[in-house]
Amino acid sequence: MMLLKTTMFELENYVDVRGAARQIGIHEESLRRLLRLGTVPGVKIGGQWFISKEQLALFIATYDVRTGKRKKFM
Repeated sequence: MMLLKTTMFELENYVDVRGAARQIGIHEESLRRLLRLGTVPGVKIGGQWFISKEQLALFIATYDVRTGKRKKFM
């Protein structure tokens, strides 16, 4: 978990757990677990997790929802 001093303007580049979970196609609690484990990089601000849009796009591109694991590339 990264400590981050941020403003509301900077939060435009971040997605909350609800929005990110919808985009990935998993339950919110599953995403929170992945955040706690460090599988998905995120920041916790005021007790709420946020994921940068860039990191979310990278995770979606490499995550297989069916298996719950990273996709293997040849």
